[in-house]
Amino acid sequence: MSHLTDTQLQSLADGTLRGPEGLAAREHCEACAGCGASLTLYSALVGRLSALKDPEPPADFTATVLAALEVREAHLVTRRHTLLAAIPALALALFAIIGWALNTQVNRLIEGVSVARTVWVAVGPVFAAIRLPLGIGAFLFLAVVLTALSRTLKPAYARVTAGS
Repeated sequence: MSHLTDTQLQSLADGTLRGPEGLAAREHCEACAGCGASLTLYSALVGRLSALKDPEPPADFTATVLAALEVREAHLVTRRHTLLAAIPALALALFAIIGWALNTQVNRLIEGVSVARTVWVAVGPVFAAIRLPLGIGAFLFLAVVLTALSRTLKPAYARVTAGS
């Protein structure tokens, strides 16, 4: 029989090699001086490793883990609030883009019809005069919405400090 591998010797030393394989390996170690010496070495190593004690965790281990979890939760809440704050801004942007696209299509339809074109020529200056106030109003509305959102979202460091 050839010599035992290190894995077989280690399994035999720590008692995990059992059954017919374990019995054959033990008989081989009794007959082979090299494998017997290796088994003795591994057995001594297993005995010394078994005598080791687990280290005690630091006294502030639980507090440190809980603080780290709190910071992680604060980051998740911030991210969630940021995403929720982006929804109205996205809706406003889509509304503006769709309005612009429809305005372009309406202008093309009006240019194609002569009666409507005559009406458009008469009403056009009125709409042109109203567009500037509408643009200013839309800008002010967006500024108010973004200001309100920025005041409702606290920075992450403020939430962590407030929660402590």
